[in-house]
Amino acid sequence: MWVVEWESCLQYCDHRKLAVVEENGRGVRFVNKKEKRVALYRVDGCLLKEGVKCDFLFLVIEGDRAFFIELKGSDLEKAVHQITRTIEQLGKWLPGYIFEGRIVTTRVRTPALKSTYLIKLEKMLRRTGGTLVVKAKWDEVNV
Repeated sequence: MWVVEWESCLQYCDHRKLAVVEENGRGVRFVNKKEKRVALYRVDGCLLKEGVKCDFLFLVIEGDRAFFIELKGSDLEKAVHQITRTIEQLGKWLPGYIFEGRIVTTRVRTPALKSTYLIKLEKMLRRTGGTLVVKAKWDEVNV
């Protein structure tokens, strides 16, 4: 399932074996060996123009997984807040999807790893069967 109203923010929707979401030297590689149907949407400045939001939404349509992606310098707490707000705003359009959070930073400050906002986001994602992963520079996901 993909949302017709979001078509103007769609960057691609196909069966590519490798999907890369990248910005400023940070990114996520999605390895799609089974060639499932996947879609990438630009959230920041397109799906959501106002308020706090993450950078991208990557959907694994054949598998019902939604990856909310924030590519950030080092402010982990702000990235957590951006993903949380995006899920609150867009999640209702994705019933039945497993929500996954991916934050890729230049570096992670250790005190930020224990943030109450981070714990709240992890609980939100767990309710759908998903997880939050925080990586420095790059992440790789098998879909």
